Amino acid sequence: MPIVCGMADDLRCRQNSPIFKELNMIYNMRVYDLKPGSVPEYMKAVKDVALKIREDQGIKLAGWYYTDVGPQHRIVHIWAYRDYAHFEKARAAVHDDPSWANDYLPRVRGLAVKQQDMMMKGADFFPGPQ
Repeated sequence: MPIVCGMADDLRCRQNSPIFKELNMIYNMRVYDLKPGSVPEYMKAVKDVALKIREDQGIKLAGWYYTDVGPQHRIVHIWAYRDYAHFEKARAAVHDDPSWANDYLPRVRGLAVKQQDMMMKGADFFPGPQ
């Protein structure tokens, strides 16, 4: 069962959860509802800037989706981490990367109207990202 946190930068519920100290690979699923018409702009910023920054920290892209039917202007992305320690270290490194603050954030700031952030672990039969 996923642990649902409020905002992406609010790590309190994760840090206080003993389950994350014992997990192996974990997945961070982010669901963003964007302003109408901004999905292509958001996706381009991720492709141009954010993807490489995350990959440089060993973060694997496990899934990237946008709605075709259902709630409109929604994107879902899933990132795989070796363990919770990797999540904390990689996330800090991503935020410290000058390209994140100078190139990525200015392009996406203000596009999201709602955000959900979940930490999950995969089922034992899930092969993980390739």
